[in-house]
Amino acid sequence: TVNDNDVRNIVLSYLMHNCFKETAESFISCTGMKQPANCPVDIDRRKTIYNFALDGNALKAIELTNQLAPDLLQNNKDLLFDLLSLHYVELVRMRKCTDALEFAQNELTPFGKQDKYVEKLE
Repeated sequence: TVNDNDVRNIVLSYLMHNCFKETAESFISCTGMKQPANCPVDIDRRKTIYNFALDGNALKAIELTNQLAPDLLQNNKDLLFDLLSLHYVELVRMRKCTDALEFAQNELTPFGKQDKYVEKLE
């Protein structure tokens, strides 16, 4: 059987991860859970980063992520690759071909040394 407390923690984690601040706060209040330290602040920061990525401003998302969690992208190369690729696609979409080529050579080429990224780069 699954412990009710574990279920609550999973639900809260989901709400926080997906930036549902008001719902997370209501859930905490209704269940009598203690609010994690920095919960509202973390959700607001996460949502800001998320919105930068959705708006095609991956470099700003990377910059803010590095400010808030300096080791996160260095320890999660898949996420870094995805954000850098998003910026590359945005450059191509804006028809900034020279910038896109330079960016790919400088930022994406190092990922070409790992098989799991080669397929995505092609």
